[in-house]
Formats: sequence, structure tokens, C-alpha cells
Amino acid sequence: MKLKKIIALCMAAFMSVSMMSGCGSKPEESKEDSSETSSDASGEAEEIVFAFHMGKTVDLEPIENALNEILVPKINVKVNLEGYSWSNYDTQISLMQSGGEQIDVFGMCPNFSTYLTNGQLMPMDGLIDEYASESKELIGEEFLKCTSKGESVYALPVYGAKTDVNGLALRKDLVDELNLPVDEIKEAATFEEYVENMDVLTEIFTAIHEAHPELVLVPGSQNPASFRVTDIPFTDKIGDEIGVLMDGNDSEVVNMYASDEFKTLTDYLYQWNQSGFILEDAMTTQESADTYMKNGRAFAYFELGSREAEMENKIKKSTGYDVVYKKLSKAFVTTNMVNNSAFGISVTSKHPEASMKFLNEMYTNADIVNILSWGIEGTHWEQKDDGTIGYPEGVNADNSTYDLGMYWYFGNTFLNKTWEGNVPIDVDAEIEKNRNALISPALGFTYDSTVVSTELAAIGNVTSQYLPGILCGFLNPEETIPEFLDALESAGIDKVITEKQTQYDAWMEENK
Repeated sequence: MKLKKIIALCMAAFMSVSMMSGCGSKPEESKEDSSETSSDASGEAEEIVFAFHMGKTVDLEPIENALNEILVPKINVKVNLEGYSWSNYDTQISLMQSGGEQIDVFGMCPNFSTYLTNGQLMPMDGLIDEYASESKELIGEEFLKCTSKGESVYALPVYGAKTDVNGLALRKDLVDELNLPVDEIKEAATFEEYVENMDVLTEIFTAIHEAHPELVLVPGSQNPASFRVTDIPFTDKIGDEIGVLMDGNDSEVVNMYASDEFKTLTDYLYQWNQSGFILEDAMTTQESADTYMKNGRAFAYFELGSREAEMENKIKKSTGYDVVYKKLSKAFVTTNMVNNSAFGISVTSKHPEASMKFLNEMYTNADIVNILSWGIEGTHWEQKDDGTIGYPEGVNADNSTYDLGMYWYFGNTFLNKTWEGNVPIDVDAEIEKNRNALISPALGFTYDSTVVSTELAAIGNVTSQYLPGILCGFLNPEETIPEFLDALESAGIDKVITEKQTQYDAWMEENK
């Protein structure tokens, strides 16, 4: 295929992509709510509007009623739910704010920094201490820094495991049939070990292709335009990956696309594509990875996760196939990982106190979390004998009226009940993992991109032209990356990196 034709396809593909999920953590075992009923609730309940992402159209009225049966007597707040599709969510929030439509609390996934930069979030100064001290203590100062600017907190990050890494979900029947060396895949602690994993994957993909040429590697479900192989371990992308901190360097912001690491990993992608491993429609498909596997077309895809057993159960539930899930690197916690799912109060809210009270319930009240995550007991789920929950008789994934699949999204995921087939989570162990994970030196740094918005718009045009083809292995990195880098330079990437470096230096000085 000619380069120009491929680049045209890249642009079309990139413009159709939207972040759909993977913005948070996975469900944890339910805990009893320790909060006591408010004793001073009186008068008519304050009504707030809570907007959130929703991948499926459902009747929210029963969910509202169930929530308000708890909220009104306890905190004298009534919540109205507004769910919007992932594809137009950000636009809808902006329209509500600019059009005078009521919006009080809203979710952000993954665009906290954009909302902050655009002035769409109300600072929570004073509100947290007065109405959400439990949530503040729960989340902790270290993670709250990731949703802060200056001395002010602007959102509550979702509380849950923050140690998700890129991993491979591979059909177990193929592992067994071909005796594939999956045990050689390691949680890489260095880039060199990560490259060794790429060699093992090449060996595995080659064996599968030779035995089953009809099967392909498909894009990951969380980003249809990429296989995430180039999520370079121990690299902090600082919001938008236009200027990053690479492993081993905690002070210099650099162009990741010009790095040897990026070139090395894109070479693997090109090799896999040329060998016929990768789906031919990888750049343009709108089908999810699990759909391809469910239909018997995919042998593997990359996915974010931190717990192998849970990922294997989750993928079997959605595809019908037993899989082997292997993490490709050790965890590295960045600001993006903490604030990629968060909840804030709209700058236009007329009910900030009530909004903060509601948020506190969503982070501390197990009943609230589980209604939002799973729906209503007896209607959408029921308790099983083994302590897990599952569909009631006659209900399944196809006919359930509230099956959002978003248990990673709402407030405190450690309060979630465990769905049948999943392994109950040791919450204390997961919290300890958060504390002991490798931490970016830039944790808490939020970049303000407004001063280089013109350059970023031009850079966006360049990346939409080149990246899908590079990241799906259709474009030869040897030929394309130099051209890509020249285009980035012309678009002003050096100015953006300089600005990000200046802001980062100032932040480092303030946080010595």
C-alpha cells in the first residue's frame, strides 16, 4: 500500500477513536458503610444533577429512586441522574454548563486536566473538610495532589487499585494446543526486560499464525487505534504524551516519539503486521476486542489490568473463552493513572454543599456504590450462596435493564460487591500495592496547556495523520518516524515541550 493511502486511512481512523474505558480500577469486596445517619437533615431535600458516562441506554428512574431512598433521609439530598454516551460526553458537559442547564456533579474519564484547564471545575476548598472529611482521609493527600492545582483540590479521584499495567489476554485453548511459552513472559522491571517480552510474544504469535492463519491479533478494547505496546514502561506521559519523563530521568521532559524506545517498539508492531498477525482493519474497526474473540476471530489482545485471575474471569464472561492473562511490566503510578477517573463539582453548580455531601456518600457508602455499579438487588442482581452476586433467575447480560459494566467507575471501587466468577479482592493487599508501587517523580503535577493550545492543535493534526498507522504496524517506522518527527517540529512540539519543562521545573521547586 502506498504511504499516502495509508496515511489517509490513519487520519480517518484516528478521528473516529474515543476513550471508552480502562479509566479506573476493578471491583472489590463490599464493606459495611460506617457512616451514621445525618441528624440535622430537615426541610425539603436539595436536588442535584449527577452526570456520568454511560455506554448503554437504560431506564435510570428506578436507580434514582433507590439512591434517593438512602440519600434523602440521610443527608437531605436528592440526586437526578443524567447518563451520556462516551462519544459525546465531553461536548454534552460543556453544553450543559454554557447553556444554563443544571449540572452539579460530573465524572471525568480521562480528561480531568482538560476540564481543569478550561475552568469547568469548582475548587473544593472548605467543602471537603466540612462535608467530605471521610473521603479526604480515605483517598489520602498523595493521591489528592493529582486532582489539585496550587492549594486547591478540584476533584476526587476514583478510589481503587492504581497498579493496572498493559497485559496480554491470550486464548488458553491455543496455549494448551501449541504448548506456548507464556511462563516466559515476565513483569518487566526494566525496558530491556520489556523488550525480552516482545521477543517471547513474537515467538508465540508466530506459532499461532502458522497453526491457525485465520486468527489475528486485534486492537485492545480500550483504544481501537492502538495495541498499547508503545506504552513504554516507567514513562510518565504528563497528561498528553507531548513531552514525557522517560525511565531513569526525573528532571528532563523529552519527545517520546524521538526516543530509541519508541522506535524499538514500533519496529515490533511493523514486524507483526508484515507477518500477518494483525487484523487488517485494525485502524478503522469499531468492534471491541472481546467481540472479535467472542466471534472466534481473535487469538489475543492487549488489555489493562493488575490482577490476572480477575482479568481471566472478566474476559471469559465477555467472550466465552478461557484466557491466560499475563502482565508485561511492573506497575508505575503516575498522575494520569490517579486522575484518569475522577468526580468534580461543576463551576456552575448552585448546590456545592449538597454536591459534596453526595460525593462523600459515593466514596464511603457501600449501598450507594453498589446501586450505581450493579443496579437494584432482586431486579438486576441477587446475592449468591458463596457471597458473590449474580443475575437473578431469568436475567442475563442481554436482557438486564441495568448492566453498565462500569463497576470500576463509581467513587470507591473497594466497596463493590464481587460478581460471581470473579475472585474476591483482598482490599488491604491492594491498598498496600498502591503504597508500594513505583511512583513517578511527577506525581501530583498537572500541566496547564492553555498557553500552547495553538501548537497542540497543530500537533493533534500531525499525530492523527501518522500515529494510527505507526501504532498498528502499517507504516514502516524506519521510513515514517523521521517524516513524523519533522512534521511535529513544524507544528511546534519543541515549544510545547519547553513550556511543559518550565511548568514542571516550577512545580518541582515548590515541592522540594
